[in-house]
Amino acid sequence: MTYPVISLKPSYNSVIRGCPGLPDTLPRIECQLRVRSNDSLPFKLVKIETVLKTIEIYFNKNLYSSNNNSFTPFNRLSDSPNCHSDTSNQNTTIHYKKNIVLSHPTRDSGDFNDELIGIDIPLTIGLPDDIKETNYNPKFGKTQTFLDCTVFYAEAGVGSSNKKRNFLHPVNVERYTYLPSPSYFRPINRSNITSPDQKFLINYSIENPCVSMDSDALKLSISIRLNPFPSNAIASSPNDLDVSTPTLFSTKKKFKSKLKLKSITTQILEYLEILKNQSEFSSTQTTNILQTSVRQIDQIISMNSLIFQFSLKIFTKERFSQSFESSDSSCPETKLLINKIGDIPLQYHSSITTIGQHFNVSHSLSIRFKFNKSLKNFEINHPLIISFWSANQLPLIENLILQERQTAKFAKKFYKNFGRIKNASNSNNGSNCLEYPSLPPIIYNFNDSETNNMFNILYSQKDASRTDPSKLRRVPVIQ
Repeated sequence: MTYPVISLKPSYNSVIRGCPGLPDTLPRIECQLRVRSNDSLPFKLVKIETVLKTIEIYFNKNLYSSNNNSFTPFNRLSDSPNCHSDTSNQNTTIHYKKNIVLSHPTRDSGDFNDELIGIDIPLTIGLPDDIKETNYNPKFGKTQTFLDCTVFYAEAGVGSSNKKRNFLHPVNVERYTYLPSPSYFRPINRSNITSPDQKFLINYSIENPCVSMDSDALKLSISIRLNPFPSNAIASSPNDLDVSTPTLFSTKKKFKSKLKLKSITTQILEYLEILKNQSEFSSTQTTNILQTSVRQIDQIISMNSLIFQFSLKIFTKERFSQSFESSDSSCPETKLLINKIGDIPLQYHSSITTIGQHFNVSHSLSIRFKFNKSLKNFEINHPLIISFWSANQLPLIENLILQERQTAKFAKKFYKNFGRIKNASNSNNGSNCLEYPSLPPIIYNFNDSETNNMFNILYSQKDASRTDPSKLRRVPVIQ
């Protein structure tokens, strides 16, 4: 039975050109949609439907479970784009949808032959500025972008109803949201933060508040000391504070109580926010602890600052996937992940800062201070960004962005010859994206000598006489 076989040929080493998140680089999908007959016999092409969509799924079972250490498959059957088992936790955003129909030229003879064995269609699809990056998080959910192509066809010489073949291709989207601006990597200093009971002053600094997902180290410095001017201590003069002010820090008796800082606990937290309606995220956040570090201090707090340095390793890669990066030093081996979205994540880094139409994932640093006696413990939180990239990669990324900006200038001149690039608004999600003009396809007609030579379509002889053409059969193009 003759049917079309669908595939994609990237324009470069990836179907995505430009840098998603940076509009001046013209982020877009550039590829060639290839449709070929499976046995080199002709078929009639009715139309081709192409859809670019992003599917966001958050895991219901993981939201309130206390033990979520098991690995959840990235693309289970119940999470597939064509499955309708549960849509309460799933959101599909359509970025692009178009039907491609071949227009037959007008001919005087009226005997135009629409039987073909293949067609190559150049596709250029603009990516919206707010498209969400491909991500998998075993605690919260996942995001995937697909290019969905459906070919409607009919068998040549048969007056049967239209048939269809589907091709679903995952597109790995990496956003440049937090780059190339180095401002996200600039050190942050917070000074003279007062404890809730006004008894302590805390200073802390973060050398790299934007960390990469590849085992980066968060460098943190904390200092703590007694507050010489608490809100409940109003002295008439600076000298009066040490003598007559009846506060916790003003008498020798209180100092002899040996106020101690017992420990400092640091945690890397991630939060899930789910969209309630079109413009409001849920007020209650679901929290997951990525990492916890406890340092025992047990030191007396005085007017002199206690200073502590931390280097917190950030591991966000899924342990299940680390085996694909390991190699034996004695026998190096490269392991490739080819079309394994059924059980292996296409993008297997489990925790990055993401913003989407359905849910957000954000991160923060929690610093908790524990004291002795009856002092009240307290906590400080500071937002963090977990990015695809590290600070050391900034020069390479900036060079890549510069190249893509230059390529975008040539692309604008190229598409100007076929019709200008237009701004188009997506009524489904209200986002804006660019609409590129259609480029002419390449059609491979049936029984065309040039096509036969190009595809190496040969004939095998069934009988030795070689006199009866009915005994010839075509060697298939695609097995």
